[in-house]
Amino acid sequence: MSETVSQVAVKITGFSFYRPRISSVFVAILFVSLLSLLFVWSRIHAINLEYDISALQRDIRGYEQQIKELKTEAAFLARDERIEGLARKTLGLRTPSPGQIIRVE
Repeated sequence: MSETVSQVAVKITGFSFYRPRISSVFVAILFVSLLSLLFVWSRIHAINLEYDISALQRDIRGYEQQIKELKTEAAFLARDERIEGLARKTLGLRTPSPGQIIRVE
């Protein structure tokens, strides 16, 4: 019986059209569908990667701004006048007299 289904031909006044086997059409449709799904998946994956890159670039800009702020703060805290003032006020240090300085050669 399966032989008659696969070999069915329609004859119209001398022309014969063979009906393609259903399994071949199904395989072709399945193949095109899988290719379409692969294409859609790759586009969605690319878009998600673009979103991730954008978020990381935003983070980088924020970190660069923090670095600038921290460098400015470090320069402010490392000023000689500030360190000398803190040494005098909080630690009670004073400028050494000439007799307290010993040069080692």
